[in-house]
Amino acid sequence: MTKQEEQLWNYIDGFCSAKEKAEIETMLMKDEQFHQLYVDLLEVNQQLSVNVEVDEPSMSFTRNVMEHVQREIAPVKLKTKVDHRVVYAIGGFFALTLVSILVYAFATAAPDFTMKKVATFNLENKFESLLDPAVIGAFLFLNAILLLIYLDSYLRRGLMKAQKNGEQ
Repeated sequence: MTKQEEQLWNYIDGFCSAKEKAEIETMLMKDEQFHQLYVDLLEVNQQLSVNVEVDEPSMSFTRNVMEHVQREIAPVKLKTKVDHRVVYAIGGFFALTLVSILVYAFATAAPDFTMKKVATFNLENKFESLLDPAVIGAFLFLNAILLLIYLDSYLRRGLMKAQKNGEQ
């Protein structure tokens, strides 16, 4: 669509401003080709307004569509399956790591049991540099996150069983 056609359509539909309307009217009086285009567009507008009938759907259209929708197979929810061996292996790894750290701590400690003193553990500087407080904190934070994830999956599993049994 050219700019002239667009201006004429706006003029025919009444969507132009007063300034544009005055410009188009002066162009219609001066330019014969522009006036011929205006006459052609007026004919098209009249044909469109006369021949266009609004089609209405049949009375049972909605019912037919709803029946067709009900016949469709409902999509199945995707279920992710978790291999419990992987979860147990990861949990076992962290449990083994915690136990090995405790065993190492007790094995390298030098307990001094006397009647006058409470047992003390002499940890060497080598062990303290190996397990920096930041490393221990990060390790415990990671274990807490994994514990929360496992607890969430356990509770969701119980909720799913309860919903299958009809409880809510």
